[in-house]
Amino acid sequence: MLYTDTTILTMNPRREIITEGALLVRGDRIEAVGKAAELREAHPAEPVTGLGGGITLPGLIDTHVHTAQCMLRGVSEATPPPDFRTWLFGRIFSLQGAYTHSDGLASASLCVLEMLKSGTTGFVECLLAENYGLDGIAQMCLDSGIRAALGNLVMDVSPEDRDEMGWPVEMWQTRQSGIDLTVEGHRRWTDGDHLQIWFGCRSMEPVNNPTLFEEVSSLAAEHDIGITIHLSELPHDNEYARSLGYRSHMAMAHELGLLGPRTVLAHCTVADDADIELLAATGTTVSHCPANNSSSGWGPTRVRDMLAAGVNVTLGCDSTPSNANMDLLRDLRVAAHVARMHDHTRLALSPEEILEMATLNGARALGLGDDLGSLEPGKLADFIVIDTDAPHLQPIWSPAATVVFAAQGSDVDTVVIGGREIVRGGEVLTMDSEAIVADIRDRKPRVEARSGVTGIDPPWPLI
Repeated sequence: MLYTDTTILTMNPRREIITEGALLVRGDRIEAVGKAAELREAHPAEPVTGLGGGITLPGLIDTHVHTAQCMLRGVSEATPPPDFRTWLFGRIFSLQGAYTHSDGLASASLCVLEMLKSGTTGFVECLLAENYGLDGIAQMCLDSGIRAALGNLVMDVSPEDRDEMGWPVEMWQTRQSGIDLTVEGHRRWTDGDHLQIWFGCRSMEPVNNPTLFEEVSSLAAEHDIGITIHLSELPHDNEYARSLGYRSHMAMAHELGLLGPRTVLAHCTVADDADIELLAATGTTVSHCPANNSSSGWGPTRVRDMLAAGVNVTLGCDSTPSNANMDLLRDLRVAAHVARMHDHTRLALSPEEILEMATLNGARALGLGDDLGSLEPGKLADFIVIDTDAPHLQPIWSPAATVVFAAQGSDVDTVVIGGREIVRGGEVLTMDSEAIVADIRDRKPRVEARSGVTGIDPPWPLI
């Protein structure tokens, strides 16, 4: 298929932008990229799909996602809890603990539907608990066409600590069950470039036995399994690590074997200069979650310093209780705004740097840097097309700046993954959007009732 009539942000080594461009796709790969007139002349018998003059770019990759929390959209803002612990254990975990496998699948389906419609073609799920149902979610990802690295939950928290913290038993599992499910899930589901099963580690915190991370690191290396974990998230993380004799939370993770090119760390808002050196030296990825961090009132990740040091920094939407959207295209501008506000300069992050984070860097995080992240001959045909006919997208002075600062998920017209058309005219072809949304509406009150969570009504009266 020859896709024509488009401006292409190639993200190739020269970062070329091709006006009046075209992509030739054969099977699941790109065969040629160039001027439309030249490719039409070279391939006169090739079927043509016009892209309406929109902007075409590589599919976006979201490296920090909580699919189970998509059913909890906005629950943080209706009478916010007084502190993070109450929010997590008293509200979020209690609601998620009420999930059945079908609830976990319903929430994940809603999340994937939203990501596909807004131009995300690959993602890293950080914490799939046993009660969400790994197999159902894995099959849904395959059926939808999205690329996924599903972090299956591993933890080692004693029943005594669980009960003391108010951890719902449904959100708790044994160390061995999590490890076994991950290794077996990796064996059964990992297929190379479309679906991977990773270790999704609970945070490195006082109640989580640190020997778990040494075992996980060893198993990950043995079986070539990715690792993802929240790390260096808040000041108390460093305080905990120092109480055990480590210089920092990051240094502790390094000593336990967690850092490396197959690891994605979420947040890292309290990483210092020495931590950044460790990240660069080990090839570890940092998933920057600017909308979550600003919504939660956390400090910003030192993205500019990390990129300057050579750290692979990517972007994550995180979750809907804090971010409210899984629209990574929207969060591109949030990343720019947060960095510029923190550094007090418009020069903090350019739109080009942000696009690199969402495409090329995201592909490296998935272990697919040779196959994804740019539109070049030989790479997998993963691309999205933004319809630029909307008033808020005209005129276009710089295509990169238009994408980062003006576009939003609803502007995505077409999504192609591995040469397969997944979204056309803004509609997802591989999922039943109406059924998924109707199902979520029906499930929400039943999950709320089962959870027993109270105090989540809005402050204004419902009549």
